[in-house]
Amino acid sequence: MNRIILTSTILLLAAFGLWAQPNLPENGLVYTSEEIPKIYITLPPDSLEDLYMEDNWYSNHEYPALFVFETAAQTDSIPFVGFRFRGNTSRDKIKKSFKVSFNTFVQGQKYSGLEKLNLNAEVNDPAMMRSRLCWELFNDLEVPAPRSNHVEVYINGDYYGLYLNTEHIDEEFCELRFGSQGGNLYKCGFPADLAYLGDDPDDYKVAPWNSRTYDLKTNTEWDDYSDLAEFIGFLNLSSDADLSCELHQYFNVYSYLKVAAIDVLTGNWDGYIYNQNNFYLYHNPLTDQFEYIPYDTDNTWGIDWLGRNWSNRNIYTWSQTGQDRPLFNRLMGVEEFRDIFSYHLGDLLENHYFTSVHQTYIESLQDFIEASALADPYRPLDFEFDNDDFLNSLDEAAGGHVDFGVFEFAEIRKNTALAQLESVNIAPIPLRVKEDFDQFPSVFNVEVFLEGPSCLLAELNYSINGVQQVSQSVSNPINSFVFEIQLPDVYDELAYNISLLSTTGANRTVYCEARHIYNAEPSSIVINELMSSNDFTISDEVGDFDDWIEIYNPSISSVNLGDFFLSDNSTSTTKWHFPEYDLQSGEFLLVWADRDLNDGPFHANFRLSAGGEEVHLFKSEPDGIRWVDGIIFPTLPADFSFGRENDAQIPWILFDDTTPGFSNSGSLNTANREVIEDLIYPNPVSTTLFFVANGDFRIESLEGRTIAKGTGASFDASSLANGVYLIRFDNHVQRFVKQ
Repeated sequence: MNRIILTSTILLLAAFGLWAQPNLPENGLVYTSEEIPKIYITLPPDSLEDLYMEDNWYSNHEYPALFVFETAAQTDSIPFVGFRFRGNTSRDKIKKSFKVSFNTFVQGQKYSGLEKLNLNAEVNDPAMMRSRLCWELFNDLEVPAPRSNHVEVYINGDYYGLYLNTEHIDEEFCELRFGSQGGNLYKCGFPADLAYLGDDPDDYKVAPWNSRTYDLKTNTEWDDYSDLAEFIGFLNLSSDADLSCELHQYFNVYSYLKVAAIDVLTGNWDGYIYNQNNFYLYHNPLTDQFEYIPYDTDNTWGIDWLGRNWSNRNIYTWSQTGQDRPLFNRLMGVEEFRDIFSYHLGDLLENHYFTSVHQTYIESLQDFIEASALADPYRPLDFEFDNDDFLNSLDEAAGGHVDFGVFEFAEIRKNTALAQLESVNIAPIPLRVKEDFDQFPSVFNVEVFLEGPSCLLAELNYSINGVQQVSQSVSNPINSFVFEIQLPDVYDELAYNISLLSTTGANRTVYCEARHIYNAEPSSIVINELMSSNDFTISDEVGDFDDWIEIYNPSISSVNLGDFFLSDNSTSTTKWHFPEYDLQSGEFLLVWADRDLNDGPFHANFRLSAGGEEVHLFKSEPDGIRWVDGIIFPTLPADFSFGRENDAQIPWILFDDTTPGFSNSGSLNTANREVIEDLIYPNPVSTTLFFVANGDFRIESLEGRTIAKGTGASFDASSLANGVYLIRFDNHVQRFVKQ
């Protein structure tokens, strides 16, 4: 075997990121607010006629169509998109809502990074802007929510009206906001109250209306609701004290409190809090937290179908009387969460919601869409909203289900909310905590990102191996600060906490109890070998040649992997969770880094970079996290692996004869196996492999298993599965590729 020993130091890294703040993508071309783009849909006339037949209104059959997106700067055409109606109660309306799917007929096709568009008719709203105003408030408070803009829609050359182009919530949405798309994404519809139904995950697959209340949209082949059941169980059954201290482990509560504040100010009765409806939950594998994603905000700003006055309903008891809404009601019963909710309400009322600037913007938005709205031939047909209803929609009710004009509702809601709002004095909010093991074990860094009131003083208190150390402090941090902890040569355990003091004297600690960081155990499992560019070496159980990582147990007893995590990101210790599995003493296990979670239990939600990156092992402990193992690997040629020269030992070396699932120091890697070239041809081979000399030969797999043997000057390789093999002539061996 040819071996290249790397003389540079191998750095071991790890990190832990908590309470992650989402990314907020730019509007880009598709969601531009600078103009009203035009969308042209062209499909055969008989397909359009069939789509509009009453028997087909509720069908999700997609018709092939040509999609054209036009702005002043450019025009893009995409053939073979899927086109259908969308929505639930809106499908019987004259003005329909539409879904455009770019990947229905062309696998993997996207437009501007999107797989789908939702074109909403907004027939309930004479102003045609209520939903958009909500989405913009979410964006102002940095809540992960759909982007939106107004577009004109034309079908087969005819103008079908002004639509709200609202971003579809799917894997691409999650990737953009949270940096991952491998977690479970649940679409939660009526009656999704998040009430406790039992410990069995299957209890939450209820479908009272022919579709699941918590409808899993990703990882559907696994259909595993364990994460949702665990979250709902904790939400309902924990004490108030445990809820306050431990909810962060399950749920991004700081983000949700901003959603709740916007819901009660905009009168969103058709969301979770009142109507147990219209939201998504995404289990982010980077943080192991659920994220709340709002959805469908057209029944707001004075739209009412239930005979309620939403403009003066109490902001703290917004949920439906007599019904359980644990995610809102329990938070309002915990002082910390109720106070943060009050803080966000106050911030909205002072800086975002119906301020003079906000009013001016709303007026300008009406002017911006006026011509397109008045020309909309379908807008008046469902609820007889005429042109005056649109022009007066900011100041006047339209009757029926429209109890208020937009301004009229907002003014009353603002005044009643201010009267109901509790006065609070809260400490700065630790929106995100990032633990950095970049120089571990000699140095440990922790960075805290803040929102809320100004911070006067941040103080770090910590101990090493149980011995209290001198505290550190930072005065007047603005948005974030970093503490650096120098660690001794001998280190087993670090325990720390951070206190935050506001300029008004309010104080909080980041954790209810000190957080613990543990060093690696000498007898734990290790990363033993990996390959970042696998063209022919070894295939997984479905025949794909994907990146792989080999895990090895050098200890004398088995290790259950249920508490372990694997990651290619030093700030994401929970990126991929191992399934429950007992790794036996001396056992080697392959994890496929391919993002194909449906291919089996040992397929991770990330890939490796052939240009080099890092891989880490972490273990969850009851009161913290343990760094287990980590490696930074260099650029690797195709079908070369990077591994430990001897199992569980250093140094790491480059292998051209790899040993996936087997010992790195086994029979394949012995020195007496001279590797020579040009004894065979062609290479790669598809049918007959020819030898330069007649003689005895043996075909072996990479792990040394004999596939075939014989005597002669050729070998029929057509029956071999695609992959990499070895052919042996006496003590000479050569690698060849079957393709």
